[in-house]
Amino acid sequence: MVLSSVITNTHLRVIVSKKLVIGAILLIVIACVGVIEMKRYWNQQAGAELAGIYCGNCHLEPEPDILPRHSWEVALGYMGGWLGIENIDYLAESPELARTIVQNRHEVLRREGVFPSAPLLNQEDWALLREYYLSSSPTRALGQFNKPELQLELPRFDVFRTSYNPSPAVTTLVHIREETGEIYVGDSLTQSLSVLDSDGQLLVSRQFRPAISPVDMQFVGETAYLGSIGDLGATQLASERPAHISLLRLLDQEIANATSEIVIPNLFRMADLELADLDGDSQLDLITSGFGSITGNVSMFKGLPGGLFEQEEEVLLNMPGAVKTEAYDFNDDGLLDVMALISDAREGLYILVNQSEGVFSQEMVFEAHPSYGHTYFELHDFNDDGLIDVLVTNGDNVDSDPYNTTKNYHGVRIYLNHGNYEFEETYFYPMYGAFRAKAADFDGDDDLDIAVTSFYANYAADIPEVFTYLENQGSFEFVPYTTELVNQGRWLSMDIGDVDGDQDVDVVLGGGYISVGLEAYPQVVERLSEFGEPVLILKNTLN
Repeated sequence: MVLSSVITNTHLRVIVSKKLVIGAILLIVIACVGVIEMKRYWNQQAGAELAGIYCGNCHLEPEPDILPRHSWEVALGYMGGWLGIENIDYLAESPELARTIVQNRHEVLRREGVFPSAPLLNQEDWALLREYYLSSSPTRALGQFNKPELQLELPRFDVFRTSYNPSPAVTTLVHIREETGEIYVGDSLTQSLSVLDSDGQLLVSRQFRPAISPVDMQFVGETAYLGSIGDLGATQLASERPAHISLLRLLDQEIANATSEIVIPNLFRMADLELADLDGDSQLDLITSGFGSITGNVSMFKGLPGGLFEQEEEVLLNMPGAVKTEAYDFNDDGLLDVMALISDAREGLYILVNQSEGVFSQEMVFEAHPSYGHTYFELHDFNDDGLIDVLVTNGDNVDSDPYNTTKNYHGVRIYLNHGNYEFEETYFYPMYGAFRAKAADFDGDDDLDIAVTSFYANYAADIPEVFTYLENQGSFEFVPYTTELVNQGRWLSMDIGDVDGDQDVDVVLGGGYISVGLEAYPQVVERLSEFGEPVLILKNTLN
């Protein structure tokens, strides 16, 4: 009995000891896990703070979920160049193309003289910043949401091919000249300006000296102003300022024998020109959107008699990435202000408020993160309240990564004007790679519909959405329509207007068949380059 009691007590002590040991181990494990989790938390907090300091210094601080993890690897490599981080060993397991892209970006920064001579932060902080984005980002790009079903028909238009057939086409300009029923087509590969009739038959094609790379065109009387980007692929130094604006003096309202002279040379890579009398002297002044590369600006050149301009450049907005401007009197003071859309660094929409005598103040309508990729805007009154609203397109994906990552925030937006430079986003149509959007009453029901193109569509989809007609149903509800033929192209340019003189609004699309932004789809590039239409005419069937 005593022996049995001793054995039992010993056994109990062993059991208790084992439990204590196990409990101690569990406490140690829990403590270790807690320490690890706490360390991870503080590292995340430190990384977020570093992002606010170093990312937010140059642009709006991006949230981690705007890109998937593999895209952040490349984006952070590019950012590292701005911070003076030369070592890219952290990309050792990334595709070779990703490493090449980052190396090339670093070389551009060195070429432009903006690569810091020494790192702006130490390796430990750089690792914390990178880990913040990589650990907080999704594994895949976030999908589109609240997107209405795309109707695979185009009830409003008949689609026509043309006899214009360069191969491959890089149609950087299409312009409808309603008064003559002609379509002007600029190609930056052939460096030519061609004219088609309303049925798409080629009338004339011209090359000029110096060579042109047309991106914008405006007619004034018997002259035309032609804007040339100068360096479509951004291969030159920004400081070389390769763009220019030519004045074409038409003969019998035609370009066949027109003479050409450069009226403004040495511009940053330009995306847009605008003519408006900003100083009230009855002469049209010139506003240029110098996208540039590392550097760029929005500038004004004062108009002179005879359609010429002073050569002195007045910089209105000293930012790279200017894609478009429009002149409009936003505050009803009798002076034209300038709205400018910026698509690089501090992406956003700005109003340059005319204070008279060449002085402009700045109002920011909105700012977006640097992957937004703004491409275009137009001014329209969408709700008939007498205040001008803004139709904005964003979808530039060329700076993304070698994966051509889709972005669910790409698309078309309407911002309603509430006065006092306050605008509110009221409508959003998600569209990957959206590039141009133009509004008009296409169906004759007294409201504004929208035609929109994509240059960076999702080519992994069964039907890439390349052109969509958004028909207004009222109350900011739009039904999207498309058709197979128009989705077989890749539309770099678009214009709308009455091509055939039947009092309705037609659409002209210009194809751009280059590999930029489609590195992940070489077979698509090959197919489009061989079979893509240079120009399509969408004739409205309303009248």
